[in-house]
Amino acid sequence: MIRIVSYTLICLMLILGSCGKEVCDDTCYWAMDGECDDGGDDSLNDFCEIGTDCADCGTRTVK
Repeated sequence: MIRIVSYTLICLMLILGSCGKEVCDDTCYWAMDGECDDGGDDSLNDFCEIGTDCADCGTRTVK
């Protein structure tokens, strides 16, 4: 029973897109300056939109 419920939840997450979308580009004005500026985890500030300072922050997952 637990396996069926787990499988069902995983399928629903994939179908509904709750796992999020990966975003990674360097369109932020402050991209590639050695500091993560997109406001996400481990970011120093939030000058940029999430996922727009990929060189410094890495790939982000947004919902």
